[in-house]
Amino acid sequence: NYATKPFEITKKFQNLPGVFYILSGSAGICFSTENMKSLSGGVIGRGDWMGALSIHADYNLFAVAEEVEPITMVLFPASKVLELAERKCMVYKWLLHCGTKAQSIWMQAYLSSIHKKEQKTIYVLLELAARQTNIAGATVSINISQIQLSSITGISRPRLNEVLKGIEQQGLVKIQRGKVFITDVKGLYEHISPMNLMIRDPVAEIKA
Repeated sequence: NYATKPFEITKKFQNLPGVFYILSGSAGICFSTENMKSLSGGVIGRGDWMGALSIHADYNLFAVAEEVEPITMVLFPASKVLELAERKCMVYKWLLHCGTKAQSIWMQAYLSSIHKKEQKTIYVLLELAARQTNIAGATVSINISQIQLSSITGISRPRLNEVLKGIEQQGLVKIQRGKVFITDVKGLYEHISPMNLMIRDPVAEIKA
């Protein structure tokens, strides 16, 4: 479990050796300045593809992975994928599909970064909720610490704490140590509905 060891999982996968499909779990991939004082990231998880757009590239990712729920992945090795692509051109169509899905994560994460702290926080919480198995009628529970949420949103801990207390007072969430319970999905969505969600709408994913 790399949930408390972000640099271990980052080091393990910084040279993407192929295309990954995430079967279960979720994480925040956080990009930062060299001194780690500024962070901003997006959420990946169940059903996402990673690595398709870098299969021809040779570079190291400078990012921190904050694993929220233990991730299980399937790896399609780059060498095998490229070898198969030489014989079957439809492989490139598959790579385009994977790359388009991955790009939507980072485009929407970028769009969310230009909004207010409260909206950014709610967006990340709903993205995490969308990538886990939720029982119909049950309160959605996300196992995440404020340190992890701070890294993913790029919001400092004191400011994040203010945001969480604010939305808790509105009856939208309940905060426990290492957990966030979403008590009003519709209410949270009303807060982010003015956001530019043209690439990805997390509430649509939750309902699906």
